[in-house]
Amino acid sequence: MALFLRYKKPGPLKPTPNPYPSRFQFWRHSLLASFILILIGGGALRFYKPFYDPLQDGFFEGTVWLQKVFLQPFHETSALLKDAHQFIYLKDEHGRLKLENENLHKEIQVLRPLAHENAALRKMLNVPSVEVVKYSAARVLSSPYDGLHRFFLIEGGQKDDLIKDQPVIVEEGVVGRLEKVGVYVARVLLITDLNSRIPVVTSLSNERAILSGNGSFLPTLVYLNDVKKIQIGEQIVTSGLGGVFPPGLPVGVVDAIENGKIKVRPYVPFQKVEWVQILKIHPEDFYKEINTALEEE
Repeated sequence: MALFLRYKKPGPLKPTPNPYPSRFQFWRHSLLASFILILIGGGALRFYKPFYDPLQDGFFEGTVWLQKVFLQPFHETSALLKDAHQFIYLKDEHGRLKLENENLHKEIQVLRPLAHENAALRKMLNVPSVEVVKYSAARVLSSPYDGLHRFFLIEGGQKDDLIKDQPVIVEEGVVGRLEKVGVYVARVLLITDLNSRIPVVTSLSNERAILSGNGSFLPTLVYLNDVKKIQIGEQIVTSGLGGVFPPGLPVGVVDAIENGKIKVRPYVPFQKVEWVQILKIHPEDFYKEINTALEEE
């Protein structure tokens, strides 16, 4: 009989399958199934307009409201700092405004006889009077930019009688047009956006063209009759064609001409815009008249 037993090294433990799934596996399958159902339901609702349009508008309003709530403290802080800066330089500003006021008084004295003469000539030539366009002011809430699309969110909507495609301007020139109008907020499509197209005319060569946004800070002129007539430094204004923008609104200046591409530098400093003006024009009336005229032909 052996006095010592040979030691046997135990083998590796074989894993046994767990008959009960873990919580992680359960939640993983549940989330995957929920995601698939959301995709199927969203795709089906996308083609059901009566339900999708109000849902899209509600989502737009809710998103803008959240942005407004989170950005409000930053706007208030910026306004406070700006007021403090203006108070420091108030004396210099007062002197500048006083000098500007005196110059304006001199210009008014020169322009009054010309205005009277212009009115008399219009009456004699039976020239129709120019309608005064009303406008409303709105504060800029945010200015998102994703690389191609540029737009402002402004505090104003259907409650302020704003409608789609109304022009948006500032003191320097054209900002863009209203792309989407909610009840309390609206989205402004800037002239630099990839989807922006504005009929314009050059000031010196009198060439009509379309200002086409490309997502950069320098939109381009397209559909020109003669590119060679365009000069660097030439001013660009709206032509009035299309019925959205009135004629003569300043847009920008020709900044460069490279390989037949004419780049325009806008007058508006988009990064510094805090308030905008919306012209109370009704483009849909113009579109209806155009469609009626075409149908009669």
